[in-house]
Amino acid sequence: MELAASEEKGVTRHLLRGKQAFIFDFDGTLAILNIDFVQMRQQIYRIIERYGVVPSQFDHLYILEMVEAAVAQIGQEDGSRGAHLYREAHDTILALEAEAARHSGMLPGAVETLQFLRRQGLKVGVVTRNSEAAVRTICTTIDGLCDIFLPREAVRFAKPHPEHLQRALDSLQVPAQEAVMVGDGPIDIRAGKALGLTTVAVLTGGGQRDALLASQPDLLLNSVADLIANLSPSRGTRPDLCA
Repeated sequence: MELAASEEKGVTRHLLRGKQAFIFDFDGTLAILNIDFVQMRQQIYRIIERYGVVPSQFDHLYILEMVEAAVAQIGQEDGSRGAHLYREAHDTILALEAEAARHSGMLPGAVETLQFLRRQGLKVGVVTRNSEAAVRTICTTIDGLCDIFLPREAVRFAKPHPEHLQRALDSLQVPAQEAVMVGDGPIDIRAGKALGLTTVAVLTGGGQRDALLASQPDLLLNSVADLIANLSPSRGTRPDLCA
């Protein structure tokens, strides 16, 4: 659902009314998206090829899932080689994430938004496909800004697999219908919708607006900072919604 800047704040407040928890993606949502996924995919391609697997058969998969599929294929014949592929691929991913994290930072208003939500007595979660080390490099105070932080290492399957968000909901002790998923990509919106969360897309990740709209979020905002205006007591102002 896309809202125009001229619409009343009450429309947004209705969507978010009664929600007890907000779960956020990290890169592109709370932090500057600085990972070169094209470079990462190319490097993983080359690694998979060296193990005698045709990587193009996994083009429909995200990078982490591409590695899992290649490992599973090799592991059917040689579990040891599959384990070596897994370690080499993940070491490469970790190195690229670490380098990107050193040149990243939190987006304007992100920290203030998390602090605002917690002051309102709302529960906050951060769920990311990024590594724990990379997130902590970007935001050393992440644990103090949320009630639950789940990097990819914390789960067997990362989002969009439902396990990731479900773990967050279970930890927060909030049912899906009382929670909101906030993210900058279709993967976040699909993950939220799969479990029945209200979904909010933000435009800070550099992704295509049309692709975000195609994922049919319940709300589209310029940034997470707009949540403050939309959840604050009304003073006759209008929300800063994207046009």
